[in-house]
Amino acid sequence: MRSFWILALMLLGSCATFRRPAAPSDALARRLVLALDGIDYRDVMAARERGLFTQFRPPSRLVSTFPSISDIAWHEIFGVVPPRGYQRIFYSNAYNAVIGGALDAIRPIEFEDRMDMAFGTKFHHLSAYVASNSVARHEVTVAVRDFFTIGDRPTVYVYNVGPDALQHTRGDLTRYLAHLDAQLSILQATYQAKTGRRLEIVVLSDHGHNRGIDAQFLPVLKTLESYGFRVGDHLVAANDVAFSVDGVTTGFGVFVGATLRDSLANVLRAMDGVDIVTTWRDDDHVLVQSRTGRAHIERRRRAAGDLYRYVTDRGDPLQLAGAVAEMQRAGVADADGFASGASWVRYTAALPYPAAPERIVRGHTSVTLNPAPILVSLADGYRVGLGMVSVANRMRPLGGTHGALSATNALGVLMTNFVDTHDDITATVRGQVGHFADLGPVRYRESGARITNAFIIGRDARGPFASVSSFGNDSGDVGAPALEVWLTPSQRQWMGPSAAFFVEVQTEPVVRGQGDQPQRIAASYLPAPLGQALPASNGDGAVGVSSGWIASADAQRFLLPLSGTLRSALRGNTDYTVRITADRLTPKRTGSDATSRVIATVQLRTTATGALSPY
Repeated sequence: MRSFWILALMLLGSCATFRRPAAPSDALARRLVLALDGIDYRDVMAARERGLFTQFRPPSRLVSTFPSISDIAWHEIFGVVPPRGYQRIFYSNAYNAVIGGALDAIRPIEFEDRMDMAFGTKFHHLSAYVASNSVARHEVTVAVRDFFTIGDRPTVYVYNVGPDALQHTRGDLTRYLAHLDAQLSILQATYQAKTGRRLEIVVLSDHGHNRGIDAQFLPVLKTLESYGFRVGDHLVAANDVAFSVDGVTTGFGVFVGATLRDSLANVLRAMDGVDIVTTWRDDDHVLVQSRTGRAHIERRRRAAGDLYRYVTDRGDPLQLAGAVAEMQRAGVADADGFASGASWVRYTAALPYPAAPERIVRGHTSVTLNPAPILVSLADGYRVGLGMVSVANRMRPLGGTHGALSATNALGVLMTNFVDTHDDITATVRGQVGHFADLGPVRYRESGARITNAFIIGRDARGPFASVSSFGNDSGDVGAPALEVWLTPSQRQWMGPSAAFFVEVQTEPVVRGQGDQPQRIAASYLPAPLGQALPASNGDGAVGVSSGWIASADAQRFLLPLSGTLRSALRGNTDYTVRITADRLTPKRTGSDATSRVIATVQLRTTATGALSPY
């Protein structure tokens, strides 16, 4: 036990923050958006009954994604590019592989990197589970204190992972909420004294918690194998199944080939502890099944907003028949039974499966770049977890969790002190509070690079390349890969007004499945002065350039379209190292005489066909 607390104190110390100088009062933000992971609507309402959060207007339900899991929910809430998977270890359709390792489950992800404060280090995520009560309250204290050090921003965005971890580990949520209320009162009083005005505060959470501290682990792997399915990291044979769970959850996606999709869904829905199984038919049709019922969800696309219909075959697996009848009586459903997503929220937010039609369709189509053909929702009293989670559960008993379609898992909260709110879902809630239009760009801690494409860039309305449609690709293929390079302000300053990027692509010492010698593909690219329109390659040994570099407006991010020449030179199923070197050029020092720095080294993997895919 003594060693446990030593470790806890070390981890808590690793999360310590250093005080920055206070910003001038007239430069302080007018609004704080406080994103609290996993705070349940029911718990906030109970806290209000105890006299807490009286400075806020009545809270509303914020209905999560399906699965009701943080990564996909926060990306929908803030309206940024969907993550590559439902969680940070995920199955990739392009690579036919489960991607990620143990530490990837706690690495920062894009929505965290856009926050003004996110406590986003791996050590902090780990400490939130080791010393959950202390870390969760400490996050709030630091956020209130450091709010006054951030100037010249209309809104300060803060993300706290602590309350979710606290509930996963049976922490004291009642004490946490009392601390949160007290700290927000201190923040408001201090702000008003400094500025003479009232601070606008938005508090919201991404999902709820089912409080199932004694929930039974569901033997999904064992059951599937008993029916002849083979669970692994790749889909090769017809009976291969792939899925991943980072932690303990009650909702997850399952990947399998089309020929056995229905068979697998039937096995899953028959399991004790499985509540709902949904199966993708096409982007506008999803089959919904329980042990006793079967229904269909259909989507009708409209420019003014999509419409959804729920039709039962037998039983009523989502318990929505009453709501359907009520919407028809009220005239909000059309003659065919289709109703808007907003109507489904209004008539079902307080029901066992709130806003289920839209959430299910989005879960199979848009919440992640790698949507699953089968989604599973567990009943309360059950949970699933793989790998290190089972070990962790023996070291420290886990508390409640989330992920399922049901209200007991999916109801987060939205409340403000300046505008009335209403029940909403993650996909549209931002419209109630200004669309988070002043959310900042990704704040990279160091220079780096990644493979992207125009589809991903186009999904981020606030991104530096939002106007790029196809990177100048003649075919207009928005999926064509491009290399994105970003610089920290210090690196950008070092490069000066003119520089060259040199890109080297090299195979790893061991090529997966081949074992041959390293291959080296060298390419040299010479941009014009950074920040101006950048021309194509200088032709000096270049491989795979289509139209040269594209600079962002702030000249800190750059895109290089990768043409078919480079893609055809890459082997399938091969690991590559890409090294980007920047050379600072002066009138008297060019080419090999320039001063060089390695900007980033990126590990890449090709698909079976030799393609590079961002996801």
